[in-house]
Amino acid sequence: MSKVEAYKIIISQFLAKTLDERAKQNFANYLNDPDFLKAWQQLMDEGEIEQSPDNQIAHDNLFKIIIQDKRIRDQVVSGPITKKSSIHILRNVSIAAILLLVGISASIFFFMQENRPDDRAIANNLPAVVPGSQKAEIILESGERIDLEKLKLDTVIDNGAFEIIKSDKGFISYRLKNSEAGNQQPAYNTIVTPRGGEYKLLLADGTKIWLNAATTLRYPIGFNGDERKVQLQGEAYFEVAKQVHHGRRVPFVVNTGNQQLEVLGTSFNVQNYGKTIVTTLVEGKVKLNVHDSPQDNLYLSPSEQAVFQFTNKKFLKTAVDPRYFIAWKEGKFAFYNTSIDEVMEIISRWYDVEVHFDYRPENFAFSGTVSRYDDINKLLRTIELVGDIHFELKGRKIYVKR
Repeated sequence: MSKVEAYKIIISQFLAKTLDERAKQNFANYLNDPDFLKAWQQLMDEGEIEQSPDNQIAHDNLFKIIIQDKRIRDQVVSGPITKKSSIHILRNVSIAAILLLVGISASIFFFMQENRPDDRAIANNLPAVVPGSQKAEIILESGERIDLEKLKLDTVIDNGAFEIIKSDKGFISYRLKNSEAGNQQPAYNTIVTPRGGEYKLLLADGTKIWLNAATTLRYPIGFNGDERKVQLQGEAYFEVAKQVHHGRRVPFVVNTGNQQLEVLGTSFNVQNYGKTIVTTLVEGKVKLNVHDSPQDNLYLSPSEQAVFQFTNKKFLKTAVDPRYFIAWKEGKFAFYNTSIDEVMEIISRWYDVEVHFDYRPENFAFSGTVSRYDDINKLLRTIELVGDIHFELKGRKIYVKR
């Protein structure tokens, strides 16, 4: 039996939902083989793939993913692409173009699997692990704590000199009741998101802050005009409002342990979970300096990232695509050649689960964009498609296995 014929059997079993577990685990690898697409094409020509609406949806999604990649599109067709021309296009895709499907094979399989009720039933029998949500606590300077999750939308809390407002969209903001209060020594509050939590904060100067899971931010309820300083542990995205005092632009400073980040008005992401401090600039310009660092001040321009290593107290600056590092605030996980340790660390914080490694695959690199609000079983299945890796979810523990 030829390889193409063997693939045709596997595809037929897949469409009939009779594929065995081992073949399911290897399915993503088949997508990397030109012979697999040849087998798929032959079944399509023979009419086997179009026997049901679900199978037609799977084929259409496969076709869309292939032709939407500009590199493939440029190689196989010029002019408008129609469904009528799909057979001709797929039949003439070059080997180089087919190999580009390696990076999107997980997405292809995700589309195929989306309507499989048997997998959903299996997932429903696993212990419930839900994605993160809007959860946070504010600690006032007096030590009083406010659970924001229990606070209804469109609520105002009167705290004497100021009011805390939870908007109808879930944003927390402050309103000073006395205009002179902003000229006095500012009082500080602290907002804390737990593992599996996130929140949005609007400071008195108009600066917007998105806080990721397991994050602590200490900030003033008002600004006296001379300086704007906050302290961060965890991860947050900032859209800093410009502020002018006596004709001078007032800098905004973010302290993250040893590192101090200074901006005048810009958008950036800072991640500080203890091992490194990762600063990614989206717009504007920032200045970084670190106490006791042998390096001078470091300046970042848009689409640059600085990684500060605590071990040697040095910065490493690189050019990056900021979209991968701020996708979380838009409700997505975005990975690009990300190691299994980093992937699982992010999942652990967001879904509030423990991760145990019984196996670490060599040369593992995961790329893809997935909703942060997906069922965890669907997310884990997508990651498994990368290759030699398997997950077991038991209670609130994920075991990484071969």
